[in-house]
Amino acid sequence: MSWQKWMSALLMVPVVGYVTLCLGVYLWGAGALPADRRPNTSAIPPSMRAQYRAIHGVDDDSAIRLDPFTMPWHLFRQPGGTDELRLPTRAGRILLQRSDRPADGARRLAADIAAVIFVSRAWSVDEQISTVLNEAFYGRGAFGLRDAAEAWYGQFPETLRPEEFLALQVLERGPSSYDPVCRPVRFEERFRFVSAQLSVVDIDAALARARERLRALPSACNGVSAPAATRLSIPVSSQAA
Repeated sequence: MSWQKWMSALLMVPVVGYVTLCLGVYLWGAGALPADRRPNTSAIPPSMRAQYRAIHGVDDDSAIRLDPFTMPWHLFRQPGGTDELRLPTRAGRILLQRSDRPADGARRLAADIAAVIFVSRAWSVDEQISTVLNEAFYGRGAFGLRDAAEAWYGQFPETLRPEEFLALQVLERGPSSYDPVCRPVRFEERFRFVSAQLSVVDIDAALARARERLRALPSACNGVSAPAATRLSIPVSSQAA
């Protein structure tokens, strides 16, 4: 065999290895995905779908279709360049929550990757948004926007104020970390940060409206005394009245 053929063969080794590794990880992870892989298309008020897009910077132009071979490039690129992965990553994690026997360890990582690839290719942007809103965990035992609206505000999603929906989106990021009753300072900081990103004109008024109808359950707070939790959860609008 000539040296040119030897050189070509050597160059093919890493290529074949990369393809085999990527495809192997994907197939291993895909085997752990739940049987029900359909998007949750339960009705979501259009205004809330639009607000979700604005909060998370999602638009159809930013939609991405991943595959096992380009996924590593997206995972290891600069953090500032991964915005397009946020929605499919969140939707993929929601999909994995449906598993009766969730994978763990390295298999869980492979399943995460496979889920993100799957939803990016099989679900539209609206389907990904609907699935996240309808199945995400918002704290107080509430999975999905309908249960969350009841648990936190005693309302139906259709009767939520925009500021209340924004508050639920803060909670969805971390229900225990941003609980407005038990962790009011963290909640307010995050609410103000997101409101500023949305160019809300009067953030103080928005925060007051988000807290006004909030159902306080101080007894559910861990590590926070009931009197303190009650005091901290007083709506801003009541103080200003």
